[in-house]
Amino acid sequence: MDSAVMLAAGVVVPAYTSSMSRDLAWIIADSGAQFVVVGCPVQLDKILRVRSQLTDVKRVIYLRDAVSEHAPQAEHQLNVQMMINPDDEWVISLDDLKEQASLETHEELQTRLASLDEASPLSFVYTSGTTGRPKGVVLSHGAMLAEIRGLQDALPLNDRDSVLLGLPLSHIFARVVAWTSVLSGAELVFPRGRNTLIDDLESSAPTVWPVVPQLLQEVHKQTLDQIQRGGRIKRHLFSRAVATGLEVSQLRQQGQQPAGGLARRYALAKKTVLDALPRRLGGRLRFVVCGGAALSPRLAEWFHAFGLQVLEGYGMTETCAAVTLNTPQRYKFGTVGRPIAGAEIALAEDGEILVRSPTLMSGYHDNPKSSARMIDKMGWLHTGDIGEIDRDGFVRITDRKRDMIVTAGGKNIAPQNVEAQLKSHPLIAEAMVHGEGRRHLVALLVLDEDALRRWCEETQTKFASYRVLANDPNVFRAIQQIVEQSNQRLASYEMIRNFAILNRPLQIAEGELTPTGKLRRKQMFSRYAEILEGLYER
Repeated sequence: MDSAVMLAAGVVVPAYTSSMSRDLAWIIADSGAQFVVVGCPVQLDKILRVRSQLTDVKRVIYLRDAVSEHAPQAEHQLNVQMMINPDDEWVISLDDLKEQASLETHEELQTRLASLDEASPLSFVYTSGTTGRPKGVVLSHGAMLAEIRGLQDALPLNDRDSVLLGLPLSHIFARVVAWTSVLSGAELVFPRGRNTLIDDLESSAPTVWPVVPQLLQEVHKQTLDQIQRGGRIKRHLFSRAVATGLEVSQLRQQGQQPAGGLARRYALAKKTVLDALPRRLGGRLRFVVCGGAALSPRLAEWFHAFGLQVLEGYGMTETCAAVTLNTPQRYKFGTVGRPIAGAEIALAEDGEILVRSPTLMSGYHDNPKSSARMIDKMGWLHTGDIGEIDRDGFVRITDRKRDMIVTAGGKNIAPQNVEAQLKSHPLIAEAMVHGEGRRHLVALLVLDEDALRRWCEETQTKFASYRVLANDPNVFRAIQQIVEQSNQRLASYEMIRNFAILNRPLQIAEGELTPTGKLRRKQMFSRYAEILEGLYER
């Protein structure tokens, strides 16, 4: 569908399957979309609920055969026949669409294709809406081509490569990876579903795996859980092997290779322990490409200890995905790499990262004021991210400009850094730091339910429910220890003085997270204002 619409000179507007009906209604109406394609009963139901708001939509194309055995159970429970009026042609199937097609359209398609140039709009990709209504980022054919050329220059993909793409195609990162793979001659593999991803990695044996940090965190947690369930000797051997791998990682980051006793220890560690993880991920991975959110340097080094190279990049929807990237030859953990071919990176006086590149958006759809605020008259896009550029040209992201906390004492604090410290412990799934205009910082914490179950097993505590355990004094004391350990790695003014454990995980449906899993801070501050005030009073 994506290819067909683009080749017919149409504009594709992707949307997340996790989006609520109200968000879909806004995106469809704001973009002026005339056709909607849905792949399962759940998504069809969302569209039908807001039909009265979709006055421009001529047809909804329902891909009824797209529901697979791996679809969530809820999708099978919806009775599509009850949802669709057979006399109503607003919803049609793919077969119905094919019947309406005509061979006479070939000449029309050729005419449309010939009308395209690099400035022609390719896609409107809506932002995640962390600061308000999602805005439609207009990406041109030229921007996409420039992005693909930049990635091809940075990453050595060829027709011997196999790329496993388990990211949602509604995200520009995934679409860019897909087209770069195709145009590089690489095999493109899609997993059956999120729950089968590790099994599919092992069976498909890709050479390249594009990920968001959350996927790597899950692999890391699963690996440690498996070791934890083993005996004391197994845990000891694993720890020693990883320590040896980290020594080798440090050398390789400096362009050196292990020798002598370290080389022998490393060979033994690989044979007995370290090679198991790469085998579990298919055994052929040349590198992992990571983007979409900040990656912990410690996590990148942990994978490197197992011989798996994670290449972190940086970009935005407004830049058509990556503008900087670490490469297999030149990389530094803790950075997002150097500019890709054609991209320029500069820093404003306040440290904000500026980007000038042929990959930049044409603007926001029907929103010239926001477009002018984003891209200045010199063609620099103001990212809103604060960063540094080292002597070798590697870029490091330190914070979001609009998220900076200024305490009552005038200290500037990057909340993401503090939150990352807290989330480095398996028990903490999400953390939100607060402290604007206050004397000190407090935090709202969400527990990781799987890690909580393991904690219950280890401490011989009955697992009742998340809500019950979130209010359990023993759990509170365990989290308090984690917070205190985290504080030891922070400056005094960055320390968390008080915290609260929320009674449930954060939810997209409640407006607490964007579809990509980012915190909606303004909504969170408003919703939990009473709890936050209580933390300052205690």
